[in-house]
Amino acid sequence: MNFIINALIELLSVQLIKVRGRSMEPAIRENSWVISFRAGFRRRGPRRFDVVRLEDPRTSGHWILKRIVGLPDEEVALRNGELFVNGESVADPFAYCPDPERDNFEWWPRNDEYIVLGDNRSASTDSRKFGPVKRSALRGRINS
Repeated sequence: MNFIINALIELLSVQLIKVRGRSMEPAIRENSWVISFRAGFRRRGPRRFDVVRLEDPRTSGHWILKRIVGLPDEEVALRNGELFVNGESVADPFAYCPDPERDNFEWWPRNDEYIVLGDNRSASTDSRKFGPVKRSALRGRINS
């Protein structure tokens, strides 16, 4: 019975969103439509490489899509465009157009924070600009 109730809640939380901007290309193209599950993290927590919908930390009321690359309590770094977690290189199959000259960042998200990046790094404003985002800012899981 619990499974049915949870499935119904997730189904009712579906929202269709038109993508504006190129920050998630090529995985999610500008002007395409994606499904956002507003209750997307009720049954499981956010995972690395989930695409999420969140409110832009810099602009109230402006929603953005980004990919989670860093989880709470990890050391996350971009070094010459390559992703590292806790000192180990992590294959990032979604990164597009990394800029090795400029992509050198380090973050230490706390127990309720995540690092989010756009796939199209050259066209994305993300944790490189605004830092870690709180779990409460993640408002939906995207199914593209």
